[in-house]
Amino acid sequence: MGTKQTTLQELAQAEERMRSVVNHVVDGIISIDGRGIITMFNPAAERIFGYAASEVIGENVRVLMPEPYRGEHDAYIDNYLRTGEAKIIGVGREVVGLRKDGTYFPMELAISEFHLEGRVHFTGIVRDITERKHAEEALRQAEEQMRAVFENVIDGIITIDGRGEVIAFNPAAERLFGYDRAEVVGRNIRMLMPEPYRSEHDGYLANYERTGIAKVIGQGREVTGLRKDGSTFPMDVAVSEFHIGTRRFYTGIVRDVTERHLREQRQLVRLNRQLEHRVAERTRELEAAVRELEAFSYSVSHDLRTPLRGIAGFSRLLLESEAERLSATGRQYLDRVVQGTIRMGRLIDELLNLSRIGRRPLQPEPLDLSALAHAAVAALREAEPERQVEVVIEPGMVAEGDPELVRVVLDNLIGNAWKFTRQTPQARIVVGSEPAQPPTFYVRDNGAGFDMAYADKLFGAFQRLHSDRAFEGSGIGLATVRRIIALHGGEIRGEGAVGRGAVFRFTLPRPRGHDA
Repeated sequence: MGTKQTTLQELAQAEERMRSVVNHVVDGIISIDGRGIITMFNPAAERIFGYAASEVIGENVRVLMPEPYRGEHDAYIDNYLRTGEAKIIGVGREVVGLRKDGTYFPMELAISEFHLEGRVHFTGIVRDITERKHAEEALRQAEEQMRAVFENVIDGIITIDGRGEVIAFNPAAERLFGYDRAEVVGRNIRMLMPEPYRSEHDGYLANYERTGIAKVIGQGREVTGLRKDGSTFPMDVAVSEFHIGTRRFYTGIVRDVTERHLREQRQLVRLNRQLEHRVAERTRELEAAVRELEAFSYSVSHDLRTPLRGIAGFSRLLLESEAERLSATGRQYLDRVVQGTIRMGRLIDELLNLSRIGRRPLQPEPLDLSALAHAAVAALREAEPERQVEVVIEPGMVAEGDPELVRVVLDNLIGNAWKFTRQTPQARIVVGSEPAQPPTFYVRDNGAGFDMAYADKLFGAFQRLHSDRAFEGSGIGLATVRRIIALHGGEIRGEGAVGRGAVFRFTLPRPRGHDA
């Protein structure tokens, strides 16, 4: 008796556990008998179909089915009971359910068979897959949209794996490169690259995967593409990286920028033509201005020289004819007038020379600078034979230049050195060269020198760093020198110290065919 009671208790407990499972699972559980009458309808099935269990137990399961399942169901059960041929039982499939409110919904249905008291019964496990279907539909639409974009965008889209093999090649890429998709997919992306990109690509991929240092990925740049026919074209490429699982992939968006280059070239040609036109127009204006300035310079020169000649001439006449009646002070004043007119005439000549520089084309030829320097020193010694100046001129100095203009350079620089060493007891001037490219020459003296604080004024017209009483001059010589050196494509600079001399370095072209 005790054993039987224990067995009944165990059965009751097992039934309670089973009922708890049935009542709490999220899937609907529906049992029917061999006639299709519902015998069990768990709470999950109530939520799924919207019926209370009491509303459907005892009803044919067809009430939960829309057409055509409803009309076919009883015949299907009869056929199975008669023949044993199963189409659903023992397997799962997707079907459509009918809720109490008349709405349809997709569901997964798995049917199993069991026997009770010699009768056949069936249990269906039902899962509402509406949300999954919505997600699948959304995914499908997204895939279709992406496919539409991929297939119809005007830019080429190419996807490769971590080894550089092409796995996607859209129609725009086919048009850009001239390949069919089948000719490219599965092959290395190198086939679309000319050298040097082709040889560098695999190493770049390997280096990026090893170090994470990107040169292209994540940014755009312009490169060159290689078409099937062997021609190349400029293209903008933007590469992005993505992962599927542990695998790494890269997608490149490619745009042919040939037309942009052509537009830029056309625009550049147009701008160059406009610039050439403006330069030509400006050149004509400058030439006209130069002609006017030249005419003005000659006119002013003539108008200035005429009264200067008169002043100088009458001053000399007074000194010669009226000398006995003039006091010593009067004669001194007249002499200063004569000297002033001479200096003024010299200044006018130097201004005219400065204005003429550059108005005629250069006539460069190989020059012996050493010989030109000796000629300049000889002229100075002839003018002042009493001066005792040590002059050292490096032999064999050569350059390329306009002989007339380069002679003016040396005359001015050596003349300045001669002048500013006048108060130096043991005057010394050195003319030499320094190994450099382009060739560099210099004139150095141990004379008065100058304060480097005023070095920026050295080459300006009328800029003088010493008083006129100490050293005569117009202040135009160095301005003339700089203009001549600039016309030859060279540079000039000065260095000095007060009372310790100065050095002027300048560059000139090397003679053509002359070894460095």
